Amino acid sequence: MSGEAYTHILSPNLGCPEILAPEQVNTGGLRLVLAVPVGAAEWGAYSLQAQPSYPDEGKGFELILGEPQLLDRSGLPKEFEEAGSTRLLISTFLSSQVLPRHTFWSVPARPRDATGESNLRKIASQGRATLYDLVLARKGEVLSRVPHALCLRSPNPTVRFIHLTDLHVAARNDLWEKEVGSTVPSTFVPPGNGFCNFNGRLRIFIRAANEAADAGQLDFVLALGDLVDFVRAGVAVRGPGDNNWATVVDILSGSPAEQQRANPGLRVPLFTTTGNHDWRSYPYPPEVNSDIFGIAKPCATELYCLYHDTSSEVGEKIKEVHERLIREGSPILARSWWGSLANMGLRGAYVGLSRLRARAKAVLTKYLRHTLAVLALGLLLGGQASGGHFWIKIGLIAGAAAAIGVMAVGQRTMYSWLRKTLEALIAIETDATGLSDYFLKLNPYFNYAFRLENCYFLVLDTGYDCLTAESFWDEGAKKLGPVSVGDNILGGSPDTMAFFPPNELYPYSQIAWLENVLACIQRQQGQRAGDPRKCRIFVGLHTPVANLSKSARRRADQQVRSRSQPLLMTESWMNGLGLGGFDIRYGTVNHYLSEFYYLCLGFREDDNNVVSGPGIDAVLSGHAHWSIEFKLRKPATGSNFWKPEVLYGKFSEDVEQGCLNPADWWGPLLLQTGACGPPSPSDPDTPNFRYITVDSNMAVCHLRPRTLNGALP
Repeated sequence: MSGEAYTHILSPNLGCPEILAPEQVNTGGLRLVLAVPVGAAEWGAYSLQAQPSYPDEGKGFELILGEPQLLDRSGLPKEFEEAGSTRLLISTFLSSQVLPRHTFWSVPARPRDATGESNLRKIASQGRATLYDLVLARKGEVLSRVPHALCLRSPNPTVRFIHLTDLHVAARNDLWEKEVGSTVPSTFVPPGNGFCNFNGRLRIFIRAANEAADAGQLDFVLALGDLVDFVRAGVAVRGPGDNNWATVVDILSGSPAEQQRANPGLRVPLFTTTGNHDWRSYPYPPEVNSDIFGIAKPCATELYCLYHDTSSEVGEKIKEVHERLIREGSPILARSWWGSLANMGLRGAYVGLSRLRARAKAVLTKYLRHTLAVLALGLLLGGQASGGHFWIKIGLIAGAAAAIGVMAVGQRTMYSWLRKTLEALIAIETDATGLSDYFLKLNPYFNYAFRLENCYFLVLDTGYDCLTAESFWDEGAKKLGPVSVGDNILGGSPDTMAFFPPNELYPYSQIAWLENVLACIQRQQGQRAGDPRKCRIFVGLHTPVANLSKSARRRADQQVRSRSQPLLMTESWMNGLGLGGFDIRYGTVNHYLSEFYYLCLGFREDDNNVVSGPGIDAVLSGHAHWSIEFKLRKPATGSNFWKPEVLYGKFSEDVEQGCLNPADWWGPLLLQTGACGPPSPSDPDTPNFRYITVDSNMAVCHLRPRTLNGALP
């Protein structure tokens, strides 16, 4: 239920569950975050049930609600008491746009009867982690039901999880798979019907993850962004809740329709965050990158036609923006063209020229009809004024007719030409309202943290693309930072807006939030960067904080192979040309990376000679659809002010080989993982993921990226 009149369980939820041992539920209970319509807080009338997410697994129980606490939405607290306290922060976006007429409450809940081993599902007589839905009712009427919100797990000091990224789920993926096999002419179908259905790859992963959970080898999945390929379902105009978030929930929870596809639903807890595609309303046309679907362009073109035949949403949006662009005379022009040229050299020129081409198309299209009309009128008047010169008169009248013909036919061609440019812009247009169902059905947080045993997980949103169609309407003034290369609207891996302080969606800076959580961990564990590890700290986000373009990566791989050791990433003014150094900011978080690097190393940028934090073990990300690894380090020698160094290599293999030295701090590692849905250069044929284990001694014995070609261990 997503209407304004309903009470919602915001947390725990499908994408931010609680993992507790039965004894922890009995002694400490769990904490709910509820959104209650103003004036509807009838606490004595509420009841709460924990019901097994899957039939015949576990045993349901009733929970008693405790004393509710109204959550203060004024801003960031001075400090967090524990990592889980981050769930008590309500984002500006949630409170003002998604549920503006609600109050937000923290409510404790304890089981009426003690939970124990009987509440766990059994595999070969062994208790296994068991998922429960939470059902909130008032006087017998169900107000809110959240799937997979609670996981009961027997105490186990070993933490085993999977980093999964870039799912790119969309309802159209299943539709296209059917069309390739039926409606699309056979001459356009690739051999063996090789269409790559991203939804199908997620289903394959779910079955493998369930097998690992049944074997006691997996505790949870960390799914970091690009959960959907785009938000709008795009196959028909339907109700407001009918979008690709519904498809994600169906696949993960194993809806009846999914069970008909032999997808039972995920049996382990899932923690999520958003990626840049999760902010996008509309898709790229399939022919823009047909290889990613495993099909040729002629086949993609046929799918594109079929898609538009059944969709009016995208067509209407394109028409709207198209008419606006023509009417306003193309404001596709950043204010900072010349500043970009000065600051970024040829890279700025590359971006600037691409915008100049789009501007020329729009201006030419806008004035073509007027120009041809004036030309035709002039020719007609010239013909009338030519007196008795018959052939001159005929020639001028023929020229006028030709101008009118060009005006009728040529302008249609010009519009089509401009339309193709607009479709690429619309595909990266940002619409935050598309996140509403994500907040209600999966996860209400942009940023949150949780703890399992002595492992901490700090999960961050990285926002939307830096260059979006919206940014062009105010002539480029919409929060643009120093963009890298031409990788944004021109393809590749777009930079995203994370860590940018003046963000209207947050009541706080993400860097300040991160520093606050790390300080909390340091107080609890007494952990300092560089000291033997008492805990492991993982940061999860979608967009990487270091990355290389394809050409730069090939060059770096050659140097690593020739030296048989990690490569120090040096930068120079020539790195954009590939003539020296490396641009490690290709398609990365666009702002304040240096502050983030210092925090990862356990320092503050404004006082970088004193260890002030616990340090981070690994930063997990995706976005670029490949597996690639970096490492941060403090220079061995240097002045009073030093800059973090970035190394490139195969660091996860080194960690696995040294797992017998549990107290080692080898971090911070910056680890990207290949995509689950689209093909990845690391392995194009099977879902990619990274399997990670941390034992009771803080030894990390599994860290490398994997595919489903082999067993998890």
